[in-house]
Amino acid sequence: MKKLLAVFLLFSFVLTGCETQKEKMDYTEEELPYGATMKSDKKSYAVPMTWDRRFLEEGQIKAVADYLCAIQNADGELYDSVALPLYTQYQITEVYDNYDTTQQLVTGLHEGLVGSMADDFAFDMVLVNGISDDRKKGGLEAIFTILDGISEDGKFSDTVQNAWSLNLEWEFSYNAGKNAGTAEEQYLYLFQIDDKYYCCM
Repeated sequence: MKKLLAVFLLFSFVLTGCETQKEKMDYTEEELPYGATMKSDKKSYAVPMTWDRRFLEEGQIKAVADYLCAIQNADGELYDSVALPLYTQYQITEVYDNYDTTQQLVTGLHEGLVGSMADDFAFDMVLVNGISDDRKKGGLEAIFTILDGISEDGKFSDTVQNAWSLNLEWEFSYNAGKNAGTAEEQYLYLFQIDDKYYCCM
């Protein structure tokens, strides 16, 4: 009888444990952390992108893809269309003494990536591995300090509707596609101003 009771109690414990575990795993999609519903798209954007569709909309992803494509192809016109104007002007006038135009700037950025990654690189996939909209810590706090400091009235942050810090991972190929590599922990800042998205790094 004691043995039968022990088996019954053990069986009851197992069932209770299963029910508790099931309850704990019963989350709605909105409650899941970033990365739970990743989407990859290799054709719709200027470079292939992977992101969590719940946290970023297509307009934001397009801006990021266009910005990186502009650097990949040293395309000054495309860069001008999506890069944050205030920061672009700051780079040209204050950071790089030998640049006078956006084209020179984006060519320099391209050559910088060539030097740090590999010659004739192309983005095979850009993964957005994380996102934050907290302006009071991390990268966003630092970039807002810089941008407020270089704006004429010191109030650039007041003009921004929304801002995000994106943690990117780049998968790229080089040597005419014969070799491949990965660059992790690349940070890009995305801003929404007057309903338009702008990027800077």
